[in-house]
Amino acid sequence: MAHSVIWPKKKFFYPIGNTSPVSFTQNLAPEISAKILLLGCGDPRSILYTIHADLGSSQRSLDFTCCDAEPAILARNVLLLTLILDDGSPARIEHIWNIFFHFYLDKQSLELLRGQCRKLVDLSCTIQSWTNSKYSSILRVCSQHTLSELRRHWTMYEETEDLSRNDKEELRSLFVNGMQSVKDRFTDTSVMTAARSAGPLWTYVLLPGSASFSQFWETGVTFDDATLISDATYINPTFAYDASGRGFNVHYGTDPILAFHLSMTANLPSFKDRAPNVSDLVQLAKTQFQSWCASLRRRVASTTNVVIRLLVGDALACSQAISFCAQSESLESGFYITPWDGTQVKLDGGDYDGPMVDRAPVSFNVIDTSNLTDHLGLLNILIVTLPILQRTPAALLHTNTLLTTEDTVGTPGGFTFHACADIPTISLLLGVVPVSYVSGFTSQSTAHARRSLGSQGGTRQETISWKCSPLMEDASEGPQPRVQIEFQHLGKILFDIYLRMFADFKEAESKPSFPHYIRASFVAFLTLVKQKICTNWTEAVEHMLSLLWSDKALVRGGNYYQDLCCQLHLYGVYTVAALVGKTFGNPEKSVFKHWTRIPPVVCIVLEVPRQYLKVLEGVSIRRIGTPILQCEIEGLTFHNFFSSIQSFFGKTVVSKSDPDQLLVDEDQSRWAGKSPLIVSFYAPSWILGEQPTSTKMHFSVRAESVYCESLYDVLGPKLRVFSADLMDERHVSIVPERPGNLLELKRLSGTFVADSNSNREAAPALLEKGHVCMLIDKASSTACGLTARANILDEASRSALRSCRTADVQIKQTSPFSMRVSFAPFDRVLTFPYPIDGAKYKFRIARKSCYIEVDVGLCRPSLQGLTTNPFPFVTNNSTPTIWNFHYLNLTRSPILHITKQDWLASHLSLSLSDNEQISLKTLPRSQRSLLTNMKSKIACMYRQIVDPQAPAQLFIICDPLATHSILFFPNFLRLDLASHTVVADMCVLPLTKSILRIDAVQQLLLRVHRPNSCNPFTAIADDAEMKGWWQLLPVLAERCRDWPHLTTTTTGTCSYLKAGGPPLQFPDHHLITSPFCGCGLGMSLPSKFLEGGEWKEMAPYVTRIALSPLFALSYLDLETVTMGSEARERVLELGNFGGCDACGGRGLMMRCSACAQGTYCSRTCQKEDWKFHKVVCKQKKKKKP
Repeated sequence: MAHSVIWPKKKFFYPIGNTSPVSFTQNLAPEISAKILLLGCGDPRSILYTIHADLGSSQRSLDFTCCDAEPAILARNVLLLTLILDDGSPARIEHIWNIFFHFYLDKQSLELLRGQCRKLVDLSCTIQSWTNSKYSSILRVCSQHTLSELRRHWTMYEETEDLSRNDKEELRSLFVNGMQSVKDRFTDTSVMTAARSAGPLWTYVLLPGSASFSQFWETGVTFDDATLISDATYINPTFAYDASGRGFNVHYGTDPILAFHLSMTANLPSFKDRAPNVSDLVQLAKTQFQSWCASLRRRVASTTNVVIRLLVGDALACSQAISFCAQSESLESGFYITPWDGTQVKLDGGDYDGPMVDRAPVSFNVIDTSNLTDHLGLLNILIVTLPILQRTPAALLHTNTLLTTEDTVGTPGGFTFHACADIPTISLLLGVVPVSYVSGFTSQSTAHARRSLGSQGGTRQETISWKCSPLMEDASEGPQPRVQIEFQHLGKILFDIYLRMFADFKEAESKPSFPHYIRASFVAFLTLVKQKICTNWTEAVEHMLSLLWSDKALVRGGNYYQDLCCQLHLYGVYTVAALVGKTFGNPEKSVFKHWTRIPPVVCIVLEVPRQYLKVLEGVSIRRIGTPILQCEIEGLTFHNFFSSIQSFFGKTVVSKSDPDQLLVDEDQSRWAGKSPLIVSFYAPSWILGEQPTSTKMHFSVRAESVYCESLYDVLGPKLRVFSADLMDERHVSIVPERPGNLLELKRLSGTFVADSNSNREAAPALLEKGHVCMLIDKASSTACGLTARANILDEASRSALRSCRTADVQIKQTSPFSMRVSFAPFDRVLTFPYPIDGAKYKFRIARKSCYIEVDVGLCRPSLQGLTTNPFPFVTNNSTPTIWNFHYLNLTRSPILHITKQDWLASHLSLSLSDNEQISLKTLPRSQRSLLTNMKSKIACMYRQIVDPQAPAQLFIICDPLATHSILFFPNFLRLDLASHTVVADMCVLPLTKSILRIDAVQQLLLRVHRPNSCNPFTAIADDAEMKGWWQLLPVLAERCRDWPHLTTTTTGTCSYLKAGGPPLQFPDHHLITSPFCGCGLGMSLPSKFLEGGEWKEMAPYVTRIALSPLFALSYLDLETVTMGSEARERVLELGNFGGCDACGGRGLMMRCSACAQGTYCSRTCQKEDWKFHKVVCKQKKKKKP
């Protein structure tokens, strides 16, 4: 397992989620079946919410694979889900709430829990018995080990009440003391975690949320009734068992209400008159829980296309096991469930070896990793998940993180720090694109989750989602195209990544961070890069190693060099000369004296007596921190460290069939037992033959561990837990492979399969095959551009190329990922693996060889968004897919009843970055970015919709001459709960030439422009912004549609599918054709629009959309998230947009003398704005009495 191994004696238990749920299908079109992998799945709140809010409803299948290293998490989840499936009555749901969320239970809830556990224990004797149960159609187990662990926990839950009196008193004492320690921890502190779950309403939830936290940890229940509290006297056994054993290890941030959408506070009947209290928040949570339970029961009753699979194991191990199964069809993976367990992930639950149509998924279009990036490292997550991410436009990998610290705020540095590389470079190496990063915005708000107003420092929560590059999508059914790079450049890039991965954190410029990576992590990264990149691989690795050999930046880099060489060989990446052809000294004094063949790498097995661990076990959890463990080999002239270790409690036994193999005899009592710890690791065999009689083995704590300084007085200056001589046969064994893991070396080297032949081809040959070349900035060793080649193959085009002028070749960017190359009669679109900036392209014509090469720059994040189209819309087969917006179910998005407007103004202001705020104040419209201008209009629309005096009924966005106009009819404001924002439910009518010919539309326009009519709000946009709206509208309709795109000859074919996308996917298209296809005209319109009277004649011509704010990214440009008194005033002012219409400036304003509506700070600004204002001005003058 390619991650640092941490001392695990005490770990926190996370039985309840501490963030509000998301919809796992929010990035999938409603027709696409969802194959979802949840790593570190936690509780099932987001599964329940996904089923409840899914836009696809019962049309699509939902297949969840839930992985967690903590068996207790999955045991509780199955307990909850089966209880819901059995009975959904209100009284039953109340008891289920108690069982899942309360530390203490009343008698009736306890009896229900015990009865359900007895039932589950009876049904889980074997895989077959579970398969025959009524739950197996929905709840599947992926391995026999998983079922065994679930059953073990259900048995413990059921038997807890039968413990001896002393054991029960001890357990109660642990609960009382554990809860008291949390109360003591926050005695003088307000706990503000409820803000994370409250979205834009966070300021109203802070105080009652803090009170809820205190009340929960005081009583262990969510009741506020004294009688109910006093009745809850029984310990809830589902909180009493976890990987650390029996006790109370619940994380100190746990609070049941955090697992729900607290932004529903806005719709409380009492919200207008008073602030919410603890009871309000609890009732909100319970109401949502009841709705989710009802949705699950309805979905299961009406269809059989929901499956929830369960797999116990570490996220890295489970991903690798599934990947290995996909490649080899083997159920045995050789990957260990955890670094402290002798059990391997074996997919023998019955779903991975059946007929292909019935097999469990081994590739996924949604992979959610919770916030494992913070615990495992971003690169480790990417390495194991990308091989099992589907290569389709819709497939998405979520890597959530808490981006940190003052030194990374407002720059891409935090993201770059996690990625250990420049973002375009790492994206090209791995074949994926971070969606929001390249888009320059996100449709989901995280501003509320950052530090509260006026605070300093802290963490900045972000969701970073990745999609396969279009180059990879194009080859979804065949060999993947690759990115070509010169081996010297690749070697230098890999060297730079290596330095970042293993920076000595005490000397690094950044703040200390946990060292997630070991040398096996880097080598696993190389194996993935090897699949994606075309180069002379051998020379690239040798160049990298030469740079490492002379490197002085890493203080202990030399100590880990042999570990690196060992892992390079094991993974089949490269074998250094030192590993082969070595001769050993006196064979009689060698550990290999009985070996007939000595392999380059061997496994060292170290038996650590139990008493040596007592020293660390005796250190308090707060003092010991998270020390990292490793092994050392030390001789008179060398000292090497090895980090890829695997451990278990028990003993090893020599195999009867093969004396060179050791078998595992694991002590299942683990930490509670007395068995020694067996630690194994791989090392180059030549090291063991150098000085065998003077060589020592050490099991030690890594000196760079963040908290290791507190251990020096316990372990000594060298931080060694245990040491033994190499020749000590009692404590040291040398074997070809790890105990109990036959053929591990073959599995390891075969996990990643790359065709090395193409890696050795020259660049021209690679370009002929359709590969793309990476251009490198030599000063920074980062990607700065790409080259693609259009090969001309047909004779007519070849002949034309030889005779055509250079000026006859037309090259134009057609999408964020493509350039069109054309000359009569040739026409070709070149696809690139990363968003490009084609404005300053270069091209070369090879008339003899008949090809054209195009060089383009890489698109860097900006407030202009992606070049040519900030809102890509991809058609894949018969299913359009939006690229950088999420889908949502408007029906499941609660209608907002605005009784207080301050929170909305603040929320809209927080969508703007500081740079955008400044540009609104200082720059005329024509000089602002496209996204800034669009954001400001969206904010104005929202403000007008909730205007308490005269809420707008119609919005018009048009160019200065009103040549092109878009009519927006607002229906409702809704809460987008999962995305922590608001959404305007609207109907839209673009005024194209064909629409203007319709009598009903003509009558509408006449009525709109009459005095004292509906008083439309008109906003002027320049040509670039009008084009932006034309490109955005199809995305806004697509994201909320619950109607199909037509694909049959009898009903007609969708215009998007015919043309390959909406009209303005193509830059040459003018604003003549409607941006919408005809499939959604008049579809799913709300009753307010149909029955309101004023607009119902427009029903056949309008399309329903979901318009939400576009949010800046914290790691690109600092949002306004810290507010002292001055900043608060500033945000509220900007939320009202009351400054100069041209530059946004404030102070003494002059008004337009003609209409008295336009406001300006100077004549210069009025003149600058006149071409936009004159259309509105004329309308206002007409309406004057």
